[in-house]
Amino acid sequence: MGRKESVLDSYRKDKLTALSETRDLTALTRTFGRGTDFPMSYSSNSYMLILPMACEQEIGMTTVEHLKSEKQCLETARRGVEWLLGQQTPDGGWKALDKAPIDAYYKAAWAFNITGETAAAEKVLTYVKQNLLQSDGDLLPRNDAWYITVHYQYANAWVVTGAQKQGRYDVSVPALKFLLTQQDPSHGGFYSLRKSGEKKRSDTMSSGISGIACLTTGQMDAARRLADYFQKIADLQPEPKSRFYLTIDANGRLGTEFPSDEAFWRVIDTKQKDQCWYAVGLPFTFAILLHQATGEKRYADLAKWYFDFQSRCANPWDGGSSGKAGWGCSMLYRTTGEERYRDIALQVAKNQINSQLPDGSFQWKVPGQGYGAAAPSAQQGRKLTNDDFDITSEFVVWLSLIGSNLLARDKG
Repeated sequence: MGRKESVLDSYRKDKLTALSETRDLTALTRTFGRGTDFPMSYSSNSYMLILPMACEQEIGMTTVEHLKSEKQCLETARRGVEWLLGQQTPDGGWKALDKAPIDAYYKAAWAFNITGETAAAEKVLTYVKQNLLQSDGDLLPRNDAWYITVHYQYANAWVVTGAQKQGRYDVSVPALKFLLTQQDPSHGGFYSLRKSGEKKRSDTMSSGISGIACLTTGQMDAARRLADYFQKIADLQPEPKSRFYLTIDANGRLGTEFPSDEAFWRVIDTKQKDQCWYAVGLPFTFAILLHQATGEKRYADLAKWYFDFQSRCANPWDGGSSGKAGWGCSMLYRTTGEERYRDIALQVAKNQINSQLPDGSFQWKVPGQGYGAAAPSAQQGRKLTNDDFDITSEFVVWLSLIGSNLLARDKG
């Protein structure tokens, strides 16, 4: 892309106008700079910064206006993990929660590990092992219906990934053993519900995060079979330009018929806002990682298919669940240098940064779905819930990954 994108990456149109009217070229260079030359014209009253019409249109389209640099991602993640550290008890639990289910703990190990808080990661994994890890490798109890009937394996795969990254094989190995029993032997997807003898429905959310767990633990055969599953789902779509159905039923058929109250986690409609973006973001990011692991072009093509679909949607980078795709785009920017990926990653990061509360925790609620913690206005004196720890841990991970990938390229 051209120079205009490097000028526009993260900044506000009104800031540009205000600075140009002050004739403060030093401030212009500091704010919009990195060596950018600005075409200027003189009038009797002021200097005016001249931008092509296309540049103005680009500014109007972007929503990463408040990010000053990729470093803000890491700084915000640091505030989030400091909040988590302040909530942790000596045994690895959470002060505010009594005998909480896996819902509150499954993302914490990865969040602590990626920010260098390895002692805290050890403690939370010890807590998980002693209180939540079952003899068969499953993780119980669980409270939210999403972890029971929508994407059961989602929590399991997060724990496998975090424990493996921390080197806690006493947790990752049994948890992985259970997780692999939940992969369908025919199509390679991971089940949406706990399998107990018979096949179940599968979905792209359980499957996408399970694929990342497989790659983290070196389960390449399972990862390749999962990629075939994602290709199958893409090939089965009856309206790929406008809709994405994200489940496969127990008989291997694409799930195109379902009760209306299940639509949010069954189908993505390109014309609707605020949807379940990680249903496509996870396959996209998993395929990028698999391409990195193998170098095989078919996986890069698979990632492109899912990226292209999400890009056609109404506001694909603005939701709380866009972090997975934001991570994927940050990796593509690191490897390709294409600024459109950087723009998207920063847009996702900006939305997460704006959801951070003054105490360092994060809150998010899907419009109309009731999923997530209380609104930020209720933070004073609020009673902490499983969601506070779930969302804060997740956003710490995505902001850390986005920031580190972008900085890896920009620091060259």
